Amino acid sequence: MERWYDEEEDILGLHFQDKEYWKSIELSNGIVIDISEEGEIIGMEVHKASDVFSGDVKKVIDMAKEMVKG
Repeated sequence: MERWYDEEEDILGLHFQDKEYWKSIELSNGIVIDISEEGEIIGMEVHKASDVFSGDVKKVIDMAKEMVKG
């Protein structure tokens, strides 16, 4: 799994599988799901991630930031 965080845009990205991208589905809560041609979820983006991940769950963003730096 690959993860990244864009601090300027406040977007957390997760990439689960290395499959051919087909399309994205945007949910009403600011989450975008990337789908493969086979219909599998291969990744997702969480927009306004700092609002979604607060408190202890904010560690998800902190870990992604460290991976980008590291």
